[in-house]
Amino acid sequence: MEQTSEGSTREETHPREARGRISESVGVILALAMLMALFYVVQVGWQHFVVNTFVAASRDVAWMAPLSAAFFSLFVLGPVWLFAPYLARDRARAAAIFGGTWLLVFAMLLPWTQVHRLAAAALAAGVATAAVRTFSSTSRIAALRRIGLASFVLMMLAAGTIASAQWWHISRGFASLPEPHAGAPNVLFILLDTVRASAMSLHGYERSTTPEIDRLAAGGTVFDRAISTAPWTLPAHASLFTGEYPGLLSVSFRSPLDDRQPTLAEHFRDAGYETVGFTGNLHYTGWDSGLTRGFLRWEDFVRNVTQTLRSGWIGQSRFALQLMHARVRWQVGQAFRQPEFWVVPKPGGEERNAADMVDAVLRWQGERASRPYFAFINFFDAHEDYRPPADLRTRFAPEPTRRDLHDAEIFYIDRELGRLLRDLETRGALANTIVVITSDHGEQFGEHKMSGHGNSLYMQLLHVPLVVRYDGQVPAGRRIDREVSLRDVGATLIQLAALPNAKSFAGTSLAGLWSGDTLPSWQPSEAVSELTQDAPPPSSDPLGRSQGVSLALEGAHLIHRNVKNAKPEFFDIVRDPEEATNLAATPEGQRRMLGHRQRLSEVLARDAARFAARDTSDVVARRSGADKP
Repeated sequence: MEQTSEGSTREETHPREARGRISESVGVILALAMLMALFYVVQVGWQHFVVNTFVAASRDVAWMAPLSAAFFSLFVLGPVWLFAPYLARDRARAAAIFGGTWLLVFAMLLPWTQVHRLAAAALAAGVATAAVRTFSSTSRIAALRRIGLASFVLMMLAAGTIASAQWWHISRGFASLPEPHAGAPNVLFILLDTVRASAMSLHGYERSTTPEIDRLAAGGTVFDRAISTAPWTLPAHASLFTGEYPGLLSVSFRSPLDDRQPTLAEHFRDAGYETVGFTGNLHYTGWDSGLTRGFLRWEDFVRNVTQTLRSGWIGQSRFALQLMHARVRWQVGQAFRQPEFWVVPKPGGEERNAADMVDAVLRWQGERASRPYFAFINFFDAHEDYRPPADLRTRFAPEPTRRDLHDAEIFYIDRELGRLLRDLETRGALANTIVVITSDHGEQFGEHKMSGHGNSLYMQLLHVPLVVRYDGQVPAGRRIDREVSLRDVGATLIQLAALPNAKSFAGTSLAGLWSGDTLPSWQPSEAVSELTQDAPPPSSDPLGRSQGVSLALEGAHLIHRNVKNAKPEFFDIVRDPEEATNLAATPEGQRRMLGHRQRLSEVLARDAARFAARDTSDVVARRSGADKP
């Protein structure tokens, strides 16, 4: 009986002990996961607030990171807590401490690609072994769990603070808006990220990639030779938003836009407009880019499961991203056959596709205030990696190449853009509205033996679409065949909207080109482009700030690369739009090139003088205390 009773007692206590060991193991793993998340959040904060560089993380990182760390820790260390009931208690504890610490240290080393992965694993194992010796007692495990809980509470407080600050910013912004002037038009500013003019049927491409844009453009003015100021995203956007050439801006691959120049959105906000931005490009137009200044609302990172999992070192590793984005079995197999345990540089986040972007804009339209709006939309689908919808994947070829897929993505954007415009028109939201469609830069597909963008100043990257439509104010069916700079788009919008203090915004309105203004005092900005990557800010040496500059003028294009012994390149872009023949060494080319060189030198010298004047005024303001709040 006693044996039965004892046996009965053992049968009742064994499940409780098993649950206790599982609970203890899970608690230890989660505590270390919270430390992992805390370290990641601190790193993001340090990069943003101290280093002032890009963080590639959502503003919701403070609550997303703990969830990401908890999921991956429990998933990767599943064998540890699942087999805890079958181990002695001290061994179960040791396994949980070792596994959690090893994963924590290895995750922190993922961004350090200089450290070999085997060395990183060995180092993590050494730290984990020391942790087992340190935290093996019951009291210290309890202390570890309290540290984990405190870390979680701290991050939740940070998340709440950030959310409150965002709400306060929006509420205060709306409350402080002045009354707009009577008849103020809306502005719909649409940017097709990574779309060159030659890929659009609007500009003569043999494929019908942009039928909806073609129809819209028929009612407005098309600029057939619009030139971007830069061959990659951030400086091109920054130039559009400030009216400045990139050489006068702070932007680079590591530096966001600073607050020295007023932005286009600030001008419209100060004129009483509701300013909103929607972007699919999370690499260089997110909340950490500096481009959001002046926008009351800026939508970038989504809130979904995948973005949450990406909010940490493990979720940003190449291996984890391959698994999360795998759609078929062979993609999963490829990830396991060649696992890459390192954090992708500038990993970004989960981008909205064109359909999601349009849905977000329409939701906002359904709830927006009854005042004029300035809305900016960046469609990112035409940027690599190309993943058009299944019904469009083979639209231009049964076995599509990169170029075919790129064209399919442009058609997809165009289709969704047509849906947006029709819906807005039905709602009456396009009445009295200025619509601008352009791009930040193009893409190379083997021309000049190059692919991608951000690496040259050829027309494949610089020649972009530009359409301006404003019924009753901008001529319909007009096409302008001369070089214009995207730098002047902002000034054009400010003039069309009749905003006050228009002269305080850099650049020159393009309205003179369709109004027939031939006064000598009116001249649009020169179509100068700059390739600036990690170069220092501009200085007294105009060329020292970038890897190269170019000038498109009167049907010709001069490229000056800032490389030792680099020869100039000069192309006739009317007769040779692909820039296949360098005329720099020919008599005709040398003759025509003199004027381009002189004009480029004048622009760069003027830019450098403006920078010096601005820098001096900043010093005077600091000394006088004029910049103090």
